Amino acid sequence: MKIIIINASPRENGATSKILSEFASQLSRKGACTATFHLSNLEFSFCKGCCSCYKTSQCFLDDDAKKLSEIISGADGLIIGTPCYVSDVSGQLKAFIDRGQFVFEQLLKGKHTIGVVTYENYGGHLAYRTLKSLFVFSGAKTADKLIVKTPFNLDPVDSKAIKSQITKKANKLHISIKNNKSSFLYRIIHFFVLNFGIKPFVHKKGEAYQGVLQHWKERGIPHKSI
Repeated sequence: MKIIIINASPRENGATSKILSEFASQLSRKGACTATFHLSNLEFSFCKGCCSCYKTSQCFLDDDAKKLSEIISGADGLIIGTPCYVSDVSGQLKAFIDRGQFVFEQLLKGKHTIGVVTYENYGGHLAYRTLKSLFVFSGAKTADKLIVKTPFNLDPVDSKAIKSQITKKANKLHISIKNNKSSFLYRIIHFFVLNFGIKPFVHKKGEAYQGVLQHWKERGIPHKSI
């Protein structure tokens, strides 16, 4: 069982990172193989908007964003943690999402996910909405969440209540992967998004989106629209 953990905070040892470290510890004790990546330590460029990846199936920018997407592709689970900035995810995470080939290519097909958001004042649930959309639209099987309101520079894991929530959600993720469970509601939403939104659009693009069809073939996704 391989679970990728992404810290999208610019602070490697901040509140978000401490929560993700506790997730890693909990899951490792259950026998899962975890790997944590701090986006602030990675080197990658912003998306150039050239759309060449849709045709070739590969981004021409050969950097850490491309490598991390390939690592995610081979994982069973994914946890993404971000602080809330201006009622949304961090800039680092948005830049990676733009580069990660998530939605059209269905990068998270069959993967089990948890979104973690930390905030001090307002907007935590709004930031999680971005993560939820990313997970569901990209084909994830589950999309659990942990939204934590915490004062700046304090360790949220010192709270017994928060640590208990992490334990429960780590256990839920482990069981979901082990038993291949999924959310019925998210399956329904994804079904309509994929078959009545993404597929018709990709097919309309023809040769310009052949790379997307190649990703679908590799991930066992039928090419035809309903």
